[in-house]
Amino acid sequence: MYRLLKEQRLKKSSDFEKFRMRGVFCVRCEVFVLKATGSGGVFCHAGSPPRIGIITPKKIGNAVKRNRVRRVVREVFRLNPLIFRKSYDYLLIALPGISLKSNDEVAGQVINAAKKIKFPPNSFQFAAKEITQEMTPIP
Repeated sequence: MYRLLKEQRLKKSSDFEKFRMRGVFCVRCEVFVLKATGSGGVFCHAGSPPRIGIITPKKIGNAVKRNRVRRVVREVFRLNPLIFRKSYDYLLIALPGISLKSNDEVAGQVINAAKKIKFPPNSFQFAAKEITQEMTPIP
């Protein structure tokens, strides 16, 4: 089993607090809520990796069920890096019905939710600018 790198995880309470303070892009599914926000100002430094935080309340079930949900979501995040945009933070809040779903169902719903998040139009220009900067040859 693999671990996410430190720069890919939301760890501090201040990281979680900014989801309340800033503008947030949100998608609600039947078993979780996925939120996204810029990791710095409105847009953080280009090229910083996306980060994820997972909240699994006790209403989901015992520790085994909560840890399974976290493990599945981390694997989806790790195996699908192109779905999650650079320099954004993601917060997944699990809802009680998630423990009844299979791993594949949870993974599919996380991927679909990440694709549905609507970002402002200028963030696409920002992402395109970031890609062209990566592609320019070094003199």
